[in-house]
Order: sequence, then C-alpha cells, then structure tokens
Amino acid sequence: MSDKPQNDHDGDQNHRPKRSIMTLAKAPVGEKLWVAGYEDRESINRLAGIGLAPGMGVKILQNLTGNIVVGVGESRIGIDSGMAKQILVSDQPFDYLVEVTAIDDMETQKTTLKDLAVDHHGKVTSYAATGDRTKQAYKSKLLAMGLTPGTEFTVTRVAPLGDPVEILVRGFKLSLRKDEAAALIVESINN
Repeated sequence: MSDKPQNDHDGDQNHRPKRSIMTLAKAPVGEKLWVAGYEDRESINRLAGIGLAPGMGVKILQNLTGNIVVGVGESRIGIDSGMAKQILVSDQPFDYLVEVTAIDDMETQKTTLKDLAVDHHGKVTSYAATGDRTKQAYKSKLLAMGLTPGTEFTVTRVAPLGDPVEILVRGFKLSLRKDEAAALIVESINN
C-alpha cells in the first residue's frame, strides 16, 4: 500500500462519510485517528496487545521522521518508523471493520504468551508446533510447570526486551524465557 492517503467508500452514500486511510508514519501531529488495520500479519497480535487494535482511537503526539508517539487514553506509545509504516489509520471513527488486507485473518492468528501485555489474563490453549526437539523440550518443561491447556494465568511482568515474561499461575509466580513464552499458545481473557 502506498503512503498516500486513499479514500475508502463503502457505497452507502446516505450514512457513512468517505474516509481517508493512510499509514501511521504519514499521520500529521495533533490529529485524532483510528486504527484501521495492518499491512503485516506478524504485527497484529503484538500491536493489539499494546492497545492498537482496529477501531482504537489514537492521537498523534509526535512524528519525527516517521518515528511516532501516540496517545491511547492516558498511555503513551512509541512506535518506530518501520512499524509505523505497517499500521493503517483512518480519519473517521468506525464501528465496523474497514476492508483492509489481514484484518480478516486477525481472528485466525494464534496468540502466544509473549504477545500479551502486563496485567492481561489468559488461558493456555495449546503449544507451538512441536516438530523439532527444542520445541518438544519447551512443551515438556511447560507441562512440568503446570501450564496445561485450560490453565488460567495473569501476566505480571515483561522485561524490556521481552525476556523473561513473568506470570501468576494458581498463586505461584513463574518466570519464562522468551522462547518458552513463544511456544505457549494462549487465549486472552477479558478482565
């Protein structure tokens, strides 16, 4: 997708205004925009975990050569230029999904423990592909820690580089390495 704003019109001329969709990297400072989708499928879970899910309103606080600082409620989120080029935003709020590639795939995307933010509640659903020995070893270790499918937990801490991830499970705190957290497929549970 080009960085030029493009108009998206759903054909219903009486009820919905034309909207302009652009990448976050091209967003003007001070604008209130809404996340419309993502160009890169791998980013979906990570961005949704920090509050940049489709439909979320953001205010552009700073834009220095594509490096963006956005406000989401009372939070401030810094996004580098590479990631900002992958996030699509709209100048109009919406309560329906904008037709953007990869939004339809969002529901089928698997979420791993490393994708969840602090204070998120989750439930173990399965383990990443266990075809190789390393992933099989992670699965065995996770099972030994009591992280079986259906087990609920809360993310209590994520180190700055994502290693380790600490969770609270059945009253015990567990610390998982980044690769172990990536091997644990989870489902986010609303508080």
